[in-house]
Amino acid sequence: MKATDRLLTDHRLIRKLLEGFHLENPRFSEITKTLWRAVIGHAWFEDVIFLPALKMERSLARITQQMAQEHKDIEAILGLVQEASPGHRQELEGYVLQLRVILDTHFKKEEDAIFPLTEKILDSEGLNRLGEEMERRKLEIRNILQA
Repeated sequence: MKATDRLLTDHRLIRKLLEGFHLENPRFSEITKTLWRAVIGHAWFEDVIFLPALKMERSLARITQQMAQEHKDIEAILGLVQEASPGHRQELEGYVLQLRVILDTHFKKEEDAIFPLTEKILDSEGLNRLGEEMERRKLEIRNILQA
């Protein structure tokens, strides 16, 4: 499977989690934890495997830096959601809305610009090789966590 297809699968999973990511949901706390793992894992794969493959293309250097910075911003907002006191509902609602907007914008940028550019720059073999590396690393991490 191509790396871009693997990342799109993550996007679909995260969007599905966001459907239940609202304060009225009695499972908000559990969804937040799952969302944290999914988003941080997705960003890690992009930062460690996907984006470095694009840095070789000089025209994408600025975009890859922006994407890495957005990952840090998303992680920071997720942290604020987890740290916010349930008693500060308005503050927490603001963080939830901010996270939804930044994830939506980030995913659209990847899907509409980054992934299509990547598919033009890297051949199918390169995309498949990156996808295989992602899968191999995912299995490695899963095995470590289950040990």
